[in-house]
Amino acid sequence: MLDVIIIGSGPFGISLAAHAVSNNLKYKLFGYPMDFWSNQMPQEMFIRTPQDFVSFSDSNDRLTIHQFSEETGTELMTPLPRPIFVEYANWFAQKAGIEFTPELITQVTYKNGVYEAVSQTGERHLAKNVIVATGVEHYKYLPNFLKEFSPNLVSHTSGYTNFSQFKGKKVVVLGSGQSAWEAAGLLHRDGADVELIYRKQGPNYAGSRENEIALRDLGDIFYKLPSEEKKEEWGQSPGSIAYFLKPYVEGLVPQNKEVEIEKIEQINEDEIRLVLSNGTEKIVNHIIAATGFHINVDKVPFFDQELLSTIEREEDYSQFPKLNVSFESSLPGLYFAGPLSSHSHGPTFRFILGLKKTAFSIIPSIVKKSNDSFVKN
Repeated sequence: MLDVIIIGSGPFGISLAAHAVSNNLKYKLFGYPMDFWSNQMPQEMFIRTPQDFVSFSDSNDRLTIHQFSEETGTELMTPLPRPIFVEYANWFAQKAGIEFTPELITQVTYKNGVYEAVSQTGERHLAKNVIVATGVEHYKYLPNFLKEFSPNLVSHTSGYTNFSQFKGKKVVVLGSGQSAWEAAGLLHRDGADVELIYRKQGPNYAGSRENEIALRDLGDIFYKLPSEEKKEEWGQSPGSIAYFLKPYVEGLVPQNKEVEIEKIEQINEDEIRLVLSNGTEKIVNHIIAATGFHINVDKVPFFDQELLSTIEREEDYSQFPKLNVSFESSLPGLYFAGPLSSHSHGPTFRFILGLKKTAFSIIPSIVKKSNDSFVKN
């Protein structure tokens, strides 16, 4: 019997595993290590979070990205390239003594105080606790009017490691946030005839060291804030763009501001016609939707309806599980880390900034329950 199963091998899962190791917990960490960061995002771009705030969490706060730089001789640039971030993750895991189980979990069930997780190989694993530390990969959002078209004509920004396949093609990027600017900049660099379409009046460039510190610190107090103050923070738009992307787009990629797509129709296998709200018509080869992610616990692929029905939800926000101060759901021993915890604990936990608080909350909770059980027995 394991003490804990951690599902998801990204920054949150790896940090949680490091804390499990240092607390001598019996654990398994499932998932392909750093898969989303390595295989679902353009590698020739950068980490949005400044390097001082991207360190994973270990129980002694020792395995920082600056320690990685010192030991390996790796230069830390600003902004930080994604491949260096992935290299750091691998170094961290090795130094922390983490063992990966590079398989996906296909089913999680709960019975008589015990969780059973079935991996894609059919192997069954029993544990007293489960931590869902998956990222956003299950929650890609496409507007309904785009869903009817084939992937040859319409796709989401998530899943591309580069955009070289669009060289010489006419491409529209739909959106006005970070991923839209990133896609548009890289499409232009890779030789696509690209333009942006969005509803806002213009781009919202934001981000500073002070902003990062404020967002990190918010995670320490959010849970206990009055509900009205929480609503103000939930209402903050994440649709800003890091300043480092500005030279990749401004003056290079045409921007169609304050417009919407009013009509869309397929012309042939390789072309699609758009009519915008300002009357403009465009014929393009592809639409890339930078339309973000809609977090929803009901879309977690390894939970069946029976288990989902037992998880209490946030009032008026049923897509989020209601969590206690230790990130535990109403189902004893079932914890959520990362985006699925971001309603109970705040917007900090959509980002790497929430790693430390999460790990120092969940693992001590599991250790305490294990110690209490030992004393009773």
